[in-house]
Parts: sequence; structure tokens; C-alpha cells
Amino acid sequence: MNGQPLILIVEQSLHDLELLNSHLGILNFSCICTKQGVRAVILAQTHQPDVILLDIMLSNLGANRVIDDLKHDTKTATIPIIALTPLTVVQDDEFSMLAGFDDCITKPYDFNQLEMVISRHISQLNYLNLSW
Repeated sequence: MNGQPLILIVEQSLHDLELLNSHLGILNFSCICTKQGVRAVILAQTHQPDVILLDIMLSNLGANRVIDDLKHDTKTATIPIIALTPLTVVQDDEFSMLAGFDDCITKPYDFNQLEMVISRHISQLNYLNLSW
């Protein structure tokens, strides 16, 4: 895009989607956003973002199906996918729901944690790209 890391935000709640988009913009990340799992797969294949933030509670095409589609496509298989999950899922040890995710951020959002997790994954990508 413009030298800024590109983040794909997939969030069912319009309020949370706008909140994440606004906050990440302030942190100098470029964002593309959607509320739909099907559209997320298409956007990821088309734009190949640096990181994907994926709401695990998607209704139209579940998060597990989105992950499966992305991980089986050579263009998107290595993109880190970070789960956006209600705190109760983590507290209830429902980690099976988080299979395939590279990391997890709980709702309500802790924006310091959000920035750290995204930055860590982008740093790892930059390191891998320099290694090649």
C-alpha cells in the first residue's frame, strides 16, 4: 500500500470493526475491513495482508472455515492470523476453538496488548523476509 503494514480486520460487530480500524490507523497501520468470512478470504487472497485479525464469532462463514481456506492457499498460508475472542472463551479453556490461530487478543480490547501482538508478528515477518 504505502509502506505501512497492512492489517485485514474481520470483525462481526460494526462498532468493534470501526474501533479497531480507527486505533490501528492512529498507529500507522493500513487496514482493510470486513464483517464477513467469505469476503475475508477474498480480501486476503487479493491483498495479502501482513496480519489478519479474525473474530472467532463470525456468523456467515465460521472462523474455522476461514482459517482452513487461508491455510490451504499458497498465497495466504503464511499470513499470521490473530483471534479476536471474548474473554470468556479464554477463561473457559475453550482453546480448541482457537486451533489454527497464531495468537489471540481478548475482548474488550487492551490496545497496548493489541499493538504488541501485531508488532511482534510483523517483526517476525520482517526478520523472515530479511533472511531470504
